[in-house]
Amino acid sequence: MTGQVQAQLDAGERAVQTAYSAFIKHPQLCGPCRKEGEDCPEAARLRQAWRDAKDEAVAA
Repeated sequence: MTGQVQAQLDAGERAVQTAYSAFIKHPQLCGPCRKEGEDCPEAARLRQAWRDAKDEAVAA
């Protein structure tokens, strides 16, 4: 694929990877997530953003 379709797919993949990276890095800095092993509200928001990005990438 080339052109606009490929650019759209690439943008979707970048959005997924960016959201996943933010979600994965969060527990490294968040005491409650690290100590309790459960998502804090921010981790839950980041997880949902990652899921939303994946859904959008699949739908495109």
